[in-house]
Amino acid sequence: AHGAGQSSFEEMDSPESEEEQKKPNIMNKEKKEATGKAAKAESAPAESKQAEMAEISSNRASDNKSSDNKEAKSENNSSDPMWSNKSLRKKCECEMCLSGMATSHNDNSHDQALDQAIPVAGLKLRIIGGTTKCARVMVKFFEEEFKKEPLKGKKVVEVGSGTGLVGSCLALLGSEVTLTDQSYVMEVLNYNVDGIKKKADEAKREFKVSMEEHVWGTDVSKLCPCDVVVGSDLIFALEGIRPLVKSMVSMVEHSIKLGKKRVVVYMAVIRRFKWEELFFKLMDEKFTSKVAKTEGDIVIYKYEWKTPSSNSSKTTQE
Repeated sequence: AHGAGQSSFEEMDSPESEEEQKKPNIMNKEKKEATGKAAKAESAPAESKQAEMAEISSNRASDNKSSDNKEAKSENNSSDPMWSNKSLRKKCECEMCLSGMATSHNDNSHDQALDQAIPVAGLKLRIIGGTTKCARVMVKFFEEEFKKEPLKGKKVVEVGSGTGLVGSCLALLGSEVTLTDQSYVMEVLNYNVDGIKKKADEAKREFKVSMEEHVWGTDVSKLCPCDVVVGSDLIFALEGIRPLVKSMVSMVEHSIKLGKKRVVVYMAVIRRFKWEELFFKLMDEKFTSKVAKTEGDIVIYKYEWKTPSSNSSKTTQE
């Protein structure tokens, strides 16, 4: 999930009042449920994903108070999660950063606030739970990409939706979107989608979004057929890579069997660990690929299903 897997927070404002302390703490409550489920399903990447990102963010310092996030906070109400006025600690300690290979993991564009106001497809959306820079770059890319190729009538599935930014963008651009993630993410995902739906209704904009729980590597029949599969910032946990690829391959394969002639996969990636090469190796077995956009350390890849006549050329990777 975007942001939801990291567990270290710093206060950004004054200490919480007694009333604020009574607000639902989505993270802690749902984490217990997620841990139990992960122990029963070897294919589920969520628990390891949480542990990995907790380690990565262990020594971060909170200093994010952008004007957009101040605007988001001004919309706070009594139903907000208790952590909506906090921020993830900032300094990245992934393999690429520690080796000096990464260039943008720690810059100010990596806003770690858990309450953000983000312009998307002509509306300013409030996103509780934070977003990643991968997701924000992907939103800008889709706003440009689908000016040329309208999404009206297309069905999109987002894997690892997290707080819902990317999928919500595609819904505002005209597609019918299914947001997917594990059970512990659903409360904050529902919260954000409800808020975005109100904004869309006020602006008289179409916003067709549904949500489904999905553990990578499990049955995808409820999610098919689809025209587009998207994901962002999902490949940093080694044990999650094979199940993730299995879900994407299964969705494309199943959709083609159900009559879709063309299914496209978009994946936004920021490189952190050497083992992430496994994702590209597995994807290249089933898809042809190209780099659709590069922004700093973030790359968006576009994958299309290999036909018998497709050549086996590899993606040029950074």
